[in-house]
Amino acid sequence: MPSSAKEATSPIADPTVQVESGDQLPIRTGIAAAAMILMLGNVLSRLLALVREQLASGLFGTGDRIAAFTIADNVHTLLFDLMISGMLQAALVPVLAQWIAPDLFNRNELRRVSGALLTLAVIVIGAAALVGIVFAPAIVDLMTSYGPEDGAHGPATVDLTVTLVRWIMPAVLFLGIGTVLMSVLYALNRFTAPALSVAVRNGVVVLAMIAFSGRYGVKSMVIGIVAGAIVMAGMQVVPLRRAGALPIPNFHFRHPGVMLVLALYLPIFLGLLVDTFKVIVDRNLAWGAERDALGAMRYATTLVQMVLGIVAAAISLAALPTLSRHFTEGDDAGFRETLGRALAMVTVLIVPAVFGMAAISKPLVDLLFRHGETSDTGAHLIMVALLGYLPGTLCAAYDQILIFAFYARQNTRTPVLVGLLATGVYFAFALSLVTPLGMLALVIANSAQFAVHVAVMIWLWKRTDGAFGNERLWRVMRVCFASGLGMALLALVSWLALDAGLPAGSNEIVRLLRELALVGVPVAIGAFAYITALHRYDLEEIHAVRRAVLGKFFPRFAG
Repeated sequence: MPSSAKEATSPIADPTVQVESGDQLPIRTGIAAAAMILMLGNVLSRLLALVREQLASGLFGTGDRIAAFTIADNVHTLLFDLMISGMLQAALVPVLAQWIAPDLFNRNELRRVSGALLTLAVIVIGAAALVGIVFAPAIVDLMTSYGPEDGAHGPATVDLTVTLVRWIMPAVLFLGIGTVLMSVLYALNRFTAPALSVAVRNGVVVLAMIAFSGRYGVKSMVIGIVAGAIVMAGMQVVPLRRAGALPIPNFHFRHPGVMLVLALYLPIFLGLLVDTFKVIVDRNLAWGAERDALGAMRYATTLVQMVLGIVAAAISLAALPTLSRHFTEGDDAGFRETLGRALAMVTVLIVPAVFGMAAISKPLVDLLFRHGETSDTGAHLIMVALLGYLPGTLCAAYDQILIFAFYARQNTRTPVLVGLLATGVYFAFALSLVTPLGMLALVIANSAQFAVHVAVMIWLWKRTDGAFGNERLWRVMRVCFASGLGMALLALVSWLALDAGLPAGSNEIVRLLRELALVGVPVAIGAFAYITALHRYDLEEIHAVRRAVLGKFFPRFAG
């Protein structure tokens, strides 16, 4: 990038910022190793989230109680996303990563700008959370009133939802604090504490449900969410202090770094407003569609988010600081190489996950959710929702990498504009199909939204960069998609054969063992076939994953 462009876009161009003698840059972590750290944290986090949802399905089913909690959870997530979550990848990490460029690293200035951002976050998010508590009835009405007057849920469920919204609001403030602190660690290429803290947060929710569900019912989930947010924010303090990068709270909101973060985030914020409207409509349609729709969609979403969190989110976030520095330094070749490797690694991991879940969707849902308060009808709806979400999950994995690539180039406007178009596609599908198809229409609309978004992003990237990937990436995609289809067929045939051959049994332990076999055996057969195929074609990415795993757990064998 030309120097004039750097000066126009970087807060480091401020002449008052000087490099301190004695400051040392953190060691840069390779994308595979960094992604492995994030994946391990995400695996633990998503597994605990899965345990959380299994407990919820057993304790509260797919009916009124989980519908009330889902609306409250959506409200706190929407507010968190609007206030700061979307700022993490779009603005906070790219800007703070610039502050540790090799010739411009200034620890004290990094602490000052992050401290100003932290102070601003506390003020704005705290005020928003307070408004949410006071106006909770109006917010719940906004989330649930659109649809048939004789909707699937009665006044008692609405009252419970209002209570849950009020209880959950403090979590937004602590999540905001944690996000700012995590962004500093990400910019420093320190991924362990942020990755593990999200897992610990889900663990706290699980413990709260176990400890308090008997006394407080579904409110125990909200107790866990608030406590988990506090713990998550607190876990960032020690590693930041050790790095000498703990933010110093201050009111310098006109600092060039703060102004750049806000400028980059403005398009994201406007786009999130549109997405918030879309979620509100989606929740209203699901609230009125059928009694079990919100619960089924929630549990299916947990499964697809587990895949996206383990694969796409980890690799994207691991690549973002490196992509941002390549852009700052004007290294176009390094930028393309990093992006290509990230896309290839996502392909290697997302294809078998999506194809495999589609092949064994029924036994997987039965094993995880068909117990306790969840009926056969509820389990069937979860399976239907999962199958409808999976095509969009595959698209979303690639989409996330491309969005982060635009963010690394400090272009937040393009993904937002594409998001507006994709949201229009969602509305076209959802509103036209919801009457005949019910819940399925909302799931199909979601996948259509992601498909259009990634298609347009690829087209725009080709116009920006002249190409999408290279021959190596296309080879990886050909091999992985062909191997993934073969793996899925093997898994499907294995499940059907086992389902026909294994006795049903009346004993609870026998039924559980049968369900484990119907999932575990096809997964093992499919995984072995897929890995064998990738090794046969000698894909570099499978070796990179192997080295990253061995380097993390068995350093002597990493070479």
